[in-house]
Amino acid sequence: MMWVFAVSFALLAVAALLVLVRMLRGKTTLDRIVAVDVLVTLLVAGTCVGMGLQQDGSNIALLAAFALLAFIGSISASKLVEKKEPYR
Repeated sequence: MMWVFAVSFALLAVAALLVLVRMLRGKTTLDRIVAVDVLVTLLVAGTCVGMGLQQDGSNIALLAAFALLAFIGSISASKLVEKKEPYR
């Protein structure tokens, strides 16, 4: 069972590296906003895998609140950028 957690952490780490590349090389501000939202989602997923490894679910409410706050932040930032940048 331990290899499942190791594979999950490895795949999440690879995805986080790819998202960081996209965040740094994004052409528009919306690309970067989406990359930050995906990175937060990957961090929440990694924390969930870690909680599964330790068999401790005491932080689930905190993770749900953090994910919701990140989602609302990315939606509001994209609405602000939508008004300022013309469509390409």
